[in-house]
Amino acid sequence: MSVVHRRSLGARRLAVCTTVALALSSAASAQDTIGTPIEIGRSFKIASRELAESRTIDVSLPSDYAKSTERYPVIIVLDGESQHETAAALTRFYASTSMLPRTIVVGVRNTARSRDMIPAAAAGYSPPGEITASGGADNFLAFIADELVPQIDRRYRTAPMRVLVGHSLGGLFALRVLARRPEAFTGYVVMEPSIWWNDGKEYRDALATLNLPAARHARVMLVNTLASGVDTTAWGGTKPMVRYLSTSGETHGSMAPAGMLLALRTMFADFRPTEWKPGTKPIAMLDRYDSLAARVGYAVPIPDFAFAASVRMSIHAREFGDAERSLQRMDKAFGASAESRDLHALLAEERRTPLAAGFIPLVIPAMRPNAKTAAAFLGSWALFGDPATHTIQVRASGDTIVVHSRIGLGGSDWDDADRPVIQVTDGGSLEWGLMWFRGIAAVLAMHAELLPDGTVRVTREPRGWVPRGPGNMRQVEVFRRVSPKG
Repeated sequence: MSVVHRRSLGARRLAVCTTVALALSSAASAQDTIGTPIEIGRSFKIASRELAESRTIDVSLPSDYAKSTERYPVIIVLDGESQHETAAALTRFYASTSMLPRTIVVGVRNTARSRDMIPAAAAGYSPPGEITASGGADNFLAFIADELVPQIDRRYRTAPMRVLVGHSLGGLFALRVLARRPEAFTGYVVMEPSIWWNDGKEYRDALATLNLPAARHARVMLVNTLASGVDTTAWGGTKPMVRYLSTSGETHGSMAPAGMLLALRTMFADFRPTEWKPGTKPIAMLDRYDSLAARVGYAVPIPDFAFAASVRMSIHAREFGDAERSLQRMDKAFGASAESRDLHALLAEERRTPLAAGFIPLVIPAMRPNAKTAAAFLGSWALFGDPATHTIQVRASGDTIVVHSRIGLGGSDWDDADRPVIQVTDGGSLEWGLMWFRGIAAVLAMHAELLPDGTVRVTREPRGWVPRGPGNMRQVEVFRRVSPKG
């Protein structure tokens, strides 16, 4: 009986455990339906004639895609099952900070990775034994260039700027694409490519292709790759952009996110909005986009926020004609919007408003100061009475001068930089500016006057349109020389 009793007790325990497990499973299933799913992309299949199989493609769109009419560059990421989500997250985040343009990210999932990524073995090359399938790279290239890309172009609003991203065997395949069909992509992100295959033939072929006219618009980012003698300085409308980049502290398997981010930020550096530079009009911030066409081979759309910055800064600088021209271009590109209506209203209001009392326009003469005209100020200077908090160095540099200052901002914060030089005045004073205002065409001018006792009196005053808030930006400080001239 005792044996029967123990079996009966065990059965009851099993029944209780099963009931609890089912209850927990039901609760978990119920919780799965709570909330709204967060979508990072959509998947669809392409029936490929080139590969004689169906391939799964993942696509992530920019966050503003549904609300805009803009066309976007396309980033095609190999090894999509592991790299697509990473690429989508990186590009979306850095686009939100204007460090990258908004892009469409396409992930290509694998079915037979080695077969698709590895070209045929060259004559005389003995493949390692662990490679059991290879030689399909050209078929895979035909699938991507002739089937996938046209379908992406039909489905989505794409710009003629395409980037191929590959890591390891994917990097080897990207080199093959660059060598065989360089015009298929504008950008190539090649991360730790498997150039051991064919004893580096694909790498050599790709580098040779960079000298051909078909590759003149190419932007090739070689991450943790063997350096060669390729020119990495001359690029533009007739020369490709080639950059050797490196990451550290990562393994071969973990370096892809860091390498991808570094490569994309480098590749798209000239797509970023230009900050206003003293001595230029705010409308000049749009020139970068106008000159991009020669470098990438198509007219790159100017983002709405770049137009808005140019318009607003032009208005506040009282360059009303420039503001109107920028606003007309903005309306033509994006149509009427709440923001453009606000800018039209601001322009009309400021045109009617007289200059504010105390307004000093920012004027930087074309003639730059040199070591002779600024000779009295050459050397190093420190704030009288508190030398550690503010130092100034004036030195000759070629046919002009450089003013460098280090200013304590409290605690451990410092503003330590070369400053834009404004002029040496007719009265012999030296002027430079502090770029302490964001989003407005103005500087905090430093007006330095040499006194009879050999010290320098520096007066701060805003030049250009500056919102007048509490406090007084005008200050006077005295500096003494701490190192000889020269």
